[in-house]
Amino acid sequence: MEGMAMNALVLDGRREPRERMVRFLANAPGIRRVDSAATSAELITKFRIMPAGTVFLSARVRPDALAETIDTLVTLQAGTAVVVFGAPELATVATEAIRMGAVAFLACEASGTGSFSLPQPRETTEQVPALSKREIEVLRGISLGKTNNEIGSDLHLAEDTVKTHAQRLFRKLAATDRAHAVGQAMRKNLIS
Repeated sequence: MEGMAMNALVLDGRREPRERMVRFLANAPGIRRVDSAATSAELITKFRIMPAGTVFLSARVRPDALAETIDTLVTLQAGTAVVVFGAPELATVATEAIRMGAVAFLACEASGTGSFSLPQPRETTEQVPALSKREIEVLRGISLGKTNNEIGSDLHLAEDTVKTHAQRLFRKLAATDRAHAVGQAMRKNLIS
């Protein structure tokens, strides 16, 4: 797991929620280092110094700044996963952000205890597809924003083999692209 650890950046103009999100992510598996910023300009400056595999943007960021920040991040480093986070009622903002290039919305509630709580998984009768060990490994690489070539290098596989695993897992998850596959896998608790 150490080889898959990544840096993360958080953008939220409000100090306390930003600090809570940093603490939350600092305890998450696969996160090597977390830094934060109060403004989009500060975030971009920090990103240039410490590129991050995933950038978490508050859904409360002004829509024009959100769009510009997403565009700049993706331009600076293709494959950067941008996740918008916020209270469930901000999901409409997140939907627009996903259209702009964000890969997911993390619905979370800030509590008075200084931590975040995530929605509890709902009971479902939906069948979870059986993915092979390799497909899960490829999916984890995809979720970290890695290219097929980078995933192949990590797993000692040819790029075409990674593509084949990716196509199979897309079919099993009924996903149309990489972001959709990660979202489907997270909803089905195949990856976290």
